Amino acid sequence: MSVKGVEAGSAVAIGPHNQTAASYGYPKEIAKQRALELARHRYGPNVRLLAASDVTGYGAIAVARHGIGWVTGVALGKRSAREAEFLAKDACVRAGGTDPKVRWEFKG
Repeated sequence: MSVKGVEAGSAVAIGPHNQTAASYGYPKEIAKQRALELARHRYGPNVRLLAASDVTGYGAIAVARHGIGWVTGVALGKRSAREAEFLAKDACVRAGGTDPKVRWEFKG
């Protein structure tokens, strides 16, 4: 049996300039490890885990302008793609962002 069939979680890591790396379709702990490894490979050692879930469902990552920078909103393990999109954009707005846009969507 493949690891993906056992339990599907997801995780999102973030780099020093708000770059994101996601892993999904694996158990939560493996998804976290994979997201961090991918972020380190792409963006260097200064990365951190932004969100993780052991709930199987839809995920979305949104970004929005905040002054001269950006904020990132994440929703994981949601019942529908629409719910994940809404909640990721809402997280951006709650963080002070304007005009949020969903940049990545996945199911895992």
